[in-house]
Amino acid sequence: MIRVPFRVIDDLFCEFGGGERVDENQVGQNERLTPTNMRTNVPLSDEQILEKQRKRFRGTYNHSLDGKGRLVIPLAFRQELGERFVIAPEFDFKSIAIYPEMVFMRLCEHYERLNRKKKNAQLMNYMQWFNSMSYTDQECDAQGRVLLPAKLRSMMLGEEKDVDIMGNDDHLRVAATINNMANFEQFKDNLNATWAAIDELEDGEDEKE
Repeated sequence: MIRVPFRVIDDLFCEFGGGERVDENQVGQNERLTPTNMRTNVPLSDEQILEKQRKRFRGTYNHSLDGKGRLVIPLAFRQELGERFVIAPEFDFKSIAIYPEMVFMRLCEHYERLNRKKKNAQLMNYMQWFNSMSYTDQECDAQGRVLLPAKLRSMMLGEEKDVDIMGNDDHLRVAATINNMANFEQFKDNLNATWAAIDELEDGEDEKE
């Protein structure tokens, strides 16, 4: 399965995350300027951290689709989403994603860049399906509602009308509430393994320091 790599989000950091790229003069004479030390080796100020984190989509809201398949976008999400946005499949094609326009375009550009470097049939097939189910130039009406495309709604939500709309870092995720609850139970069942993996990552960071 092709997953959205973390470096895609990393590439968006300076655009949307509130961080600033480091000028070469700020880097030690013997230190190479890389994407990593542009972001992590120079600590962010408290103000930069606040700006970065405030741009993240967080929280979960439950809504019901109306008879036309329209969804109310929670007010807390509308400003960061922007006036125009893109409705697309989530990376696993099991739910709906709503992307700020530039986040979506940068994601597509990343996949196209990968494909230009080395043609890959799986990636090309993924891009074909992803693009065929993505709808650009979407916007909310005066009541904050957006019409979820019928094809996407049918394939990702089925007949379900009750949905959860969730913040997922740089975009929104829309999933049938009943499926989302099942996913949450599975997440809880695997929580010990998840914490073990996080501990391993933190131990690796401690070794680097």
